Amino acid sequence: MAGVPLSKSSISASFASETPNELRKLWKSFNPYNLDENVDLTSLNVFDIGDSKQAITNIDYSHEQIKQMMISMQTFHPRSVPIIMGGDHSITAQLIKGYKQVHNTETIGILQLDTHFDLRDPSEIGPANGTPIRQLIEGGIVRGTDVHTIGLHGYFNAKSLKHYADTHGVNYITLKQARKIGVRQTVINALEMLDQTVDMIYVTIDMDVLDSAFGPGHLRLHQVV
Repeated sequence: MAGVPLSKSSISASFASETPNELRKLWKSFNPYNLDENVDLTSLNVFDIGDSKQAITNIDYSHEQIKQMMISMQTFHPRSVPIIMGGDHSITAQLIKGYKQVHNTETIGILQLDTHFDLRDPSEIGPANGTPIRQLIEGGIVRGTDVHTIGLHGYFNAKSLKHYADTHGVNYITLKQARKIGVRQTVINALEMLDQTVDMIYVTIDMDVLDSAFGPGHLRLHQVV
């Protein structure tokens, strides 16, 4: 586990950089047993390596540090399951680039729970939090057909981004569709499809996928499975 306290590359102002330490504070009183699901996490070994080095005024430097952190984690702890606490969503591209550099023969798929496609053009807005999926597709690191985005809704995605997604074969399910199918089943369906085509699945959860009444802030959790 590691933190990435970055918010400079967010299109809109945010305090996403505060999230890693806020989560650490909350987890001090965390109960590892879930009564509803009868799940006990006590046997899991979790090691927090701290935060990726960041420079609040230099996005390129910060992104390079994120990539190097993932490279180090996969080089020195190759059997670990990295869980990254963001940070704005621009970190997704750097984490996957770092993973791919170590595991260059592996095919990577993405399961993204998000209200946005994250397919905006980096040539227009830079490597911001709205661009990571497009960066990975256009960089040849991830195939569009191996991206599954769940939870798109509202007036938060331009029609041009839907066209880009359709052109590149991106799989997406709106929040309305997911509720009809069932969120759990929707996620299972995406994972089963990815399991047929990729070696590794990168899971990213953007808190804005939740109704703003339940998640007024913005936080990202990232995991490689």
